[in-house]
Amino acid sequence: MNESDSTQLRESIRDIAVKVRKFRDRNIGEQNTKASLIDPILQSLGWDVRDPDEVFREFKPTSRDSPVDYALTVLRKPRLFVEAKGLGETLQDRKWIAQVLGYATVAGVEWCVLTDGDEYRLYNATAPLDAEEKLFCSIRLSTDDAGEVLRTLALISRRNMEENILDVLWNAHYVDRRVKQALNALLSTTDKSLIRLIRLREPKLTPKDIQESLRRLDVRIESATPMPEPVQSRRKSRVVSKRLKQPKRAQGKKSSFNVTLRELIQAKYLSTPLRLFRKYKGTVLEATLHTDGTVEVAGKRLSSCSTAATVARESVIGRRLATNGWNFWQYRNGEGKAEELIAARARFLETKGQG
Repeated sequence: MNESDSTQLRESIRDIAVKVRKFRDRNIGEQNTKASLIDPILQSLGWDVRDPDEVFREFKPTSRDSPVDYALTVLRKPRLFVEAKGLGETLQDRKWIAQVLGYATVAGVEWCVLTDGDEYRLYNATAPLDAEEKLFCSIRLSTDDAGEVLRTLALISRRNMEENILDVLWNAHYVDRRVKQALNALLSTTDKSLIRLIRLREPKLTPKDIQESLRRLDVRIESATPMPEPVQSRRKSRVVSKRLKQPKRAQGKKSSFNVTLRELIQAKYLSTPLRLFRKYKGTVLEATLHTDGTVEVAGKRLSSCSTAATVARESVIGRRLATNGWNFWQYRNGEGKAEELIAARARFLETKGQG
């Protein structure tokens, strides 16, 4: 996007944020949401909403399929699906997520967006992951930082979809997340390999000393890298693509992290009802894990610990940021020690030979 396009998008975001606040409590429905909130954003992103060769409405991969609201196409080939819901709908509902991911999978489209005109959730539909881990990023026009909203929406501009910049960013995101999970698993006090590594550096410490220290320390692995700026020109994108070589995607292999809370409960790795907690920015956030695998926070039962963590963080900072609940939530284990949910998952995977 050039400077003129960025200015137009910034103004459009500002206008839509005002409309969102105006219509939020009026139940305007899906059609009005598309016409007044979503179409202007797509237009500002370089998509001609009046040209079916660029924006095909009610797109069906085959005559038997249910239609998706928008198919954004490049050279008449769908590159991005956008599924719209009425303003104020709960986009974290697994029914809506499964719907848009299903549309994309059937059509062989890698990227899809679920939106209510205010919140935009961007998914990689073809990634070999659980549905919640296919989420790449999410933003809210009405509450999130304007710069962050601009950078995130610009990723799905017509220019950037032509340049495949999302594929490059996803590869880095995928690798970073896997490394973070591996590091967090190592930091769990049950992993003897980390204790051995520390003893190599500090031979005077006993394994017990190190294990107890790890229980006391609040060590977190957080990404310090912000969302990269979208490419500004065709030439720059080609340079980025050459430097970041895309790894081959695993075919047909089930992710070793494809474990649900319910499985951990049934396997007796977690006992319910279980109090979950996390100290975040000086506030102790709490939730309850129930036998069916749902996590209750602020009086609502949610199907994902990550969604629960996102909602909990939002109550403190006032805006929604996608959060990995496995790394976020802590609980007291059988010894009364605090550990993260990922530690229970790591033990479960180890018994399955997948750790």
